Amino acid sequence: MTFLQLSRLIKLVLIATLLVACSNERVSDKQWPHSDLSSYAAVFSPGGKYVLVGDTDAPARLWDIEKNKVVYSWQNNEEVGTTTAVAFSGDGKVAATSEQDVIVLWEVATGEPMMRLSFPVKIKSMALSQHGDYVLLALYDRTAIYFDVIENRVLQIFEHDGKAVNSPINQLINTVAISPSGKYALTGADDTTARLWKLESGKQLRSWKHETPVNIVAFYPKGGYVLTGAGNGQTHFWNIKSGKEKYTLRTSAWPKDWQLPNFPSFKTTISAIDFSADGQYLVTGHPSQKICLWKVATGDKLDCWQVARKQALRPGVVLQAVAFSANDKAIYSESGNGIGQMWNLK
Repeated sequence: MTFLQLSRLIKLVLIATLLVACSNERVSDKQWPHSDLSSYAAVFSPGGKYVLVGDTDAPARLWDIEKNKVVYSWQNNEEVGTTTAVAFSGDGKVAATSEQDVIVLWEVATGEPMMRLSFPVKIKSMALSQHGDYVLLALYDRTAIYFDVIENRVLQIFEHDGKAVNSPINQLINTVAISPSGKYALTGADDTTARLWKLESGKQLRSWKHETPVNIVAFYPKGGYVLTGAGNGQTHFWNIKSGKEKYTLRTSAWPKDWQLPNFPSFKTTISAIDFSADGQYLVTGHPSQKICLWKVATGDKLDCWQVARKQALRPGVVLQAVAFSANDKAIYSESGNGIGQMWNLK
């Protein structure tokens, strides 16, 4: 056997070992049913005290996690519809629910509606500013708008042209985020790019190319970095100042100095993220029933585990939201099967 053949054999054995190791179903330390059938969207409040669950054909419900109690039930219209997007302001005092083309802002302390906003097209994704006085919306007309809630007017319109995918038309924007400072926005779209914008001027500052459509974007809360992830692709941590990638998240134990094989099991598609309060750790939820814990400084994976299914014969659980507890000693998760869970960190 030649050295090249031996090297290839070692790699194949390593791949097989890594694939077998991917299944690691773990029983949660606590579990709560948060939806009768399934949830459409979910988001945790800052600090993880509440989770807002957008139900299918039912009012959205704000749950006190530890008490396992519905605090408020919210719906945008007289007729109950599916809540298609949910969000919290950075300070956790304002919540938002979206049903198709209508958003209602709610005061978390009282449960009372603060503002009802209607738009001419359906809303795909949304993010609130620190105090909930601005909202960034990804719309199905292939734009994202930065909206002043108090003044009731559009301040900026963002678009992803189709140049990156050789298309003559603008591409659908899938996900949005507002920086903690309120000065910048992130958008991710079907054109396979994530883009950084200055909110005051609407100027594009950065564009990061991916292999597939971008489905998640987030600002590192301590500043200086952003995280972007592509569906059926890779998740990257970028330096804002230089525009360069710091690292790619890898769920496998594949050596960092080896190029990742073009194989689905080596992709790191994520559907939910949260950073710990001290900024040292990152938790990611995945569409494949998986939760992973990472070290932010290096991008090293510390642990991954599989979320138990509600019914054994129903494959797949999409993690819609993940969050660290207030003391960073536990992780909360919310799945599309309507189950909320808590995982103590060891």
